[in-house]
Amino acid sequence: MTIDTTFAEFMAKVCSKFQKQVGQLDLKFTDEDGAKITLRDESDFEMAVETSRMQAKGRSEGKLELYCREV
Repeated sequence: MTIDTTFAEFMAKVCSKFQKQVGQLDLKFTDEDGAKITLRDESDFEMAVETSRMQAKGRSEGKLELYCREV
């Protein structure tokens, strides 16, 4: 994933990996308060990326743990 990746591109890649259509997977991430947030749109995706950056604490790469379930 690059810094220019959009939410739509990200979802397409994840769905492709699991051989599912967009809309068949529910993705969540854990925010800085420990709440699980559903990725539904670009703003949720930006929050997930920002959370990953904050957790990286200055390192060049962050890690985003996703929870995925079929809907």
